[in-house]
Amino acid sequence: MSLLLRAGPISLLAAGVALAGCAAQPTRAKPPPAPPAAIQAQARIVTPDEVTTEAELVRRAERALMEQRWEEAAEAYGTLLSADPTGPRAAEYLFCRGLALEGEGSKPQARDAFLDVARRFPESAKATGALVRAATLDAYLEDWPALAEIGGALLARADLDDVDRIVALGARGLARVELGDDKAASADVHQGLDLADQLHYGERDVLPVAVAQLRFALGELRRVRSERIEIDPPPPDFLAKLDERCAGLLEAQAAYAMAVRSVDPHWAAMAGYRVGEMYRALHRDLVRIPPPPTSKTERQKQIFYAFMHVRYRVLLEKGLRQMEQTIALGERTNDSSAWMARAREAKEEMQAALAEEKAQIEKLPFTEEEVQEAMKRLKERGSAR
Repeated sequence: MSLLLRAGPISLLAAGVALAGCAAQPTRAKPPPAPPAAIQAQARIVTPDEVTTEAELVRRAERALMEQRWEEAAEAYGTLLSADPTGPRAAEYLFCRGLALEGEGSKPQARDAFLDVARRFPESAKATGALVRAATLDAYLEDWPALAEIGGALLARADLDDVDRIVALGARGLARVELGDDKAASADVHQGLDLADQLHYGERDVLPVAVAQLRFALGELRRVRSERIEIDPPPPDFLAKLDERCAGLLEAQAAYAMAVRSVDPHWAAMAGYRVGEMYRALHRDLVRIPPPPTSKTERQKQIFYAFMHVRYRVLLEKGLRQMEQTIALGERTNDSSAWMARAREAKEEMQAALAEEKAQIEKLPFTEEEVQEAMKRLKERGSAR
């Protein structure tokens, strides 16, 4: 008998259990694999100099803008725009690029960037601010048709706050007076000034640019209307017209004097130049008046020439002083705008005019002191009557 049979029933049972343990076990269901973790990978931005990401380039652009490294900031924002011209942050990048271009002195390019924000992304949060910046730059560039258009576009926006409305009214008002429509300009300027008064905006010693622009525009309105009063040839009511012209000049000067208080010295330079130019224009119109028909002889004509030039020379001297002050302000503030060039040119012309005038009087058969004494006696006779 085999060993297995001699083992007996208990051994057979144990062997069966052992064999059952080696048999295949029933398959259990495995849990489903966990989904892979989502990893937000940023697209790379490739430039000729490096490979970077949007987030890194944004950090560098913002830092450069804050530290006024304008050229670096403009380049970085330009790269961001090129990488995604219509992306969710494109309006922001374009606006910031405009700020950087403005900071580095590229005003026309900055103006165009701001206008692109409003044109391409009119519903963005940056659109109104971009139009405000563009208006400021167009005033600096003296692009009056464009400034009038921007002012109108701002006033048509539903999201305009009160301060932006002051900017818009000043922009359109100034543009209109420079374009010759002083009636429409007057409505804009006075509406803007009324709104600024209601808000107590600009009541401090230094004027915000929006109010300075309105004050300058008011000066322009008064200057244009004053210089429209003709005194050459002399009208029948010459003295009344001259008084009216001088009153308009002083009212314009008062408005310009307010603009001189601007936080932006550019408006102060513009206003200073205009005041000096007003005095020169009045002097020019007065000394151009020909001798009256009663001046028959050469001596009588010489006396008239001397009286007019000695009496009204003070106007030219005031204009010259104003130009000198304007130039000095420009030198302190490093203003290299067209207004500074105009002021320097006007200063040279005024100095030449004064020198020529004195040279001509020295050629006359009487001295300037004799002319002044004669004028004094005439004035005393007029007061005695």
